[in-house]
Amino acid sequence: MANEFTVIHTLDESVRVQRGPVVLLEYHYAPDVPQYESPKPYIDPLATPLGDAVTLDRPHDHLWHRGLYFGWAHVNDNNFWGGPTYVRDQGYRGLDNNGSQVHEAWERLEKSDDGVWMVERLAWYSFGGQRWIDERRTLRVHPLASDNELLLTVVTELTPHGDQGPFVFGSPTTNGRPNAGYSGLTIRMQRSMNDGRIVLSTGQEGPDVMGQRGAWLHFAGRLDTTNQPVCVAMFDHPTNPRHPTKFFVRNNPFGVINPAFCFDEEYVLEKGETLTLRYGVWVRRGEEDLARVAQVYRGWAEGA
Repeated sequence: MANEFTVIHTLDESVRVQRGPVVLLEYHYAPDVPQYESPKPYIDPLATPLGDAVTLDRPHDHLWHRGLYFGWAHVNDNNFWGGPTYVRDQGYRGLDNNGSQVHEAWERLEKSDDGVWMVERLAWYSFGGQRWIDERRTLRVHPLASDNELLLTVVTELTPHGDQGPFVFGSPTTNGRPNAGYSGLTIRMQRSMNDGRIVLSTGQEGPDVMGQRGAWLHFAGRLDTTNQPVCVAMFDHPTNPRHPTKFFVRNNPFGVINPAFCFDEEYVLEKGETLTLRYGVWVRRGEEDLARVAQVYRGWAEGA
């Protein structure tokens, strides 16, 4: 029930959702990091209702990985992902092209019978300070279906600002690097979950599902200290462009999942158009149960 939740808003910093003493998630909407990391809102921690946090924020190997976040590797000639940019025939290069996703206002921030709702307005600024894209982002924490699982819906609506555009969304793969099609909603997981088991909705298994299409992708691992088994699934909504999406996924050298709709094909957002993307993120304490994943996905896809 939604009344199980407590919502704590630290003005100009973050929104935290708790169930009793357990922090289910904290959305940091005004991060203070170097421009090279492409400042962007993010969620960390993201946890099951039993307190199993699965996200990792700002790891030393990729400081711009921010738990659960929207990172866009190639938007025209700018990088809204963070870090270096992959340049065709040259490899990764540190460039003066790291843009920012900037929170502007809350449109809705409340707890209701159907969950916790966070709806915000953001502006995307290029490295040079030009306002490129207006975004409306929705985060919904669904009422709990059980004591061991949490479901989150994340929606982004992207519209070129004023007479800006068109904008070409791509990835390192669209720029020449094989099997590196990351861009969009991404989760970086705890290091102890490395080498976790990967299963795609099609039944394909293992890291070789990189770049394959699926309605959902499930990742099962374990946590340090508690030794608890945990599962993370990301859902692609049937209304999304190019559904079922191609997934960027790794379990080594770190665990990461990204439903990457522009994995190996650019997407052009024209002036005056709006790109809407809807995803589900499901975390659970327990051993792998693919029948339950499929059941949750079907209910989410029909009602989200």
